[in-house]
Amino acid sequence: MTRRSWTIKLSLCLAVLLLALCACSRRQAPVQQTLVTLDGQPVTDWMMGVNRLYPEAGFPGLPSPPAGYKPVYLTHYGRHGSRYHTERSYFDIVHQVLESAAGEGALTPLGQTVLARLDSIYPDARCRHGELTALGAQQHRGIARRMVHNFPCLFERRSRIVANSTNLERTMLSMQNFTMELKSIRPSLEISADASRAYMGFINQHSPENPMVTPADVRWKSPDAPWRPAFWEYFESLIDAEPFCSRLFSDPAYPASVGSSFGFMYKLYSIALTTPGAFPQSRGFLDLFTAGELEMLGQMDNYSFYVEKSRYPGGNRRGCFLSESVLGDIIDRTQEDIASGVSVRLRFGHDGCIMALLAMLKLEGWNAELEDPSRAWKVWDVSRIPMAANLQIVLFDKGGRAAGRDPLFLVLLNEEPLELPLEDLGGHFYRWSDFVDYCSPILDEARAALEQTIIFG
Repeated sequence: MTRRSWTIKLSLCLAVLLLALCACSRRQAPVQQTLVTLDGQPVTDWMMGVNRLYPEAGFPGLPSPPAGYKPVYLTHYGRHGSRYHTERSYFDIVHQVLESAAGEGALTPLGQTVLARLDSIYPDARCRHGELTALGAQQHRGIARRMVHNFPCLFERRSRIVANSTNLERTMLSMQNFTMELKSIRPSLEISADASRAYMGFINQHSPENPMVTPADVRWKSPDAPWRPAFWEYFESLIDAEPFCSRLFSDPAYPASVGSSFGFMYKLYSIALTTPGAFPQSRGFLDLFTAGELEMLGQMDNYSFYVEKSRYPGGNRRGCFLSESVLGDIIDRTQEDIASGVSVRLRFGHDGCIMALLAMLKLEGWNAELEDPSRAWKVWDVSRIPMAANLQIVLFDKGGRAAGRDPLFLVLLNEEPLELPLEDLGGHFYRWSDFVDYCSPILDEARAALEQTIIFG
């Protein structure tokens, strides 16, 4: 399987569309207010899960490399920035239930307030499902600025930058905002940006464009996946929706008359998580939930991501093994890029892709192999992959790119040094050859497993 992909330039129409949308998204987003629960507790990062906003302050200084070593190459994987909710149906269903209840006089005063809050964002929310928000655009511009500041020698003169994204609007716009910021800081950069399906399998390892993905893998992520009935049954038994519904409806069973009380609670919770990143000027809906409810609901994301993206034995570990396409591409292209004069390679994708890669690498906190996924929340913390999460692998060498020595490297997760199970040369610097040797049996294991017949569910 070749790891080279030919470049297909974005069409003129798409480029014009992206530029126009980026110009809109660069507008200053309102400052987010402090988030608190119904019982006055702070909404923690863990409660926000993968909807956690990317931190915009407090980045630690980077460790200094050994004497004489300078950056020679950077390879990157970034999640799209904050987005609107991906499920338009959630807004439609919640709005319909609240509006119907209001017409029947079945809302409490708080329920009426919630409907008014929802009405204020509903027109935009239902039309922009899955799109990048203004805050999401700012997140990527900030990361780009700090990347240039941290590694200025990689962005000198006519340095070559290659960028690829999955072919979804939010990832393309994340890439566009990132590269436009680079260009605004260093106008002489040579940047090639592409969003073709030709490279999709090397960015989203779970997409059908990855030749190792089977129909069973696609179904494993779908709403009718074989593990989902047990998932929903467990959480409906764990979480009592009646206290929550009693705050909004005069009859707490009202949502059940048009569907499911727990389903209504979960949909409003899901909307509440995305509101801070999409409508930071809004009061939102997280203050409708107690801290205890958010803790229990937060377990759901950890459960589902664990089953889909980890070393879960019940899924034959395929969720992480499919990352051989991403990891292999990172390793193979590093040497090619250094030889061909590419200074920085940027990839823009999704949260689960980063989780699966970290799980495949057996990094602490991501290497669990639990038979019972309901315990995943005790070992997984998906809030470590917030909106705009990013992995940066930076190679350092003496004597420049053509020195021919074994370079050192540093891995940053969300711009903070990441510890690897390798010999640490100080400050989380490692030998690139040690990393390649470490990954070789992992890649062999994954490729052998992916060739086997799938039997699960």
